Amino acid sequence: MRCFIAVDIEDDNVRNKLFNVAKNFDMNGVKIVEYENLHITLKFLGEINEKIVEEVIEALSRIYFKKFKVHIAELGAFPSLKNPRVIWAGIKEGFSELVQLYNLIENELLNSGLRFPKEDFHPHVTLLRIKDNKVVNQVMIRFNQFFNEDFGNFLVTHFSLKSSQLTPKGPIYSNVKIFQL
Repeated sequence: MRCFIAVDIEDDNVRNKLFNVAKNFDMNGVKIVEYENLHITLKFLGEINEKIVEEVIEALSRIYFKKFKVHIAELGAFPSLKNPRVIWAGIKEGFSELVQLYNLIENELLNSGLRFPKEDFHPHVTLLRIKDNKVVNQVMIRFNQFFNEDFGNFLVTHFSLKSSQLTPKGPIYSNVKIFQL
């Protein structure tokens, strides 16, 4: 089972604004993230078996963290603005809380003897992926139009262990377990 840990965008107005901006980039060579798939990834776990899933659930169940507000605003790109592959919406408020939650998750997984690749954590909401270098200039023109966009804020009340089923039309995400804050 392909799994990751994420914070859901819990406010429909915020999710609508994110998706409406992403739709402006809809063109050949670009894959926008589907409305129902918008989220903030905390940790990608990759392919794990049922036994490991149960151990991850047990570890994540031991995490206690307060509810907090996230404000999403402005656009960015990975790996860079000169060579964009991913366009994302940034975290203006709640950044440090997301980093703290990520660190708690990392530590709890490690304390449980679970080892997953450690990556640099930069909280964001992925809006789209650029699949063809020929459209980068068009994407960046639109990027500049929406760079300062304010998507609003929402209260984070939980995080989730999710499964990701890859299909030709894109991934289908399902909640394996929700962890209340």
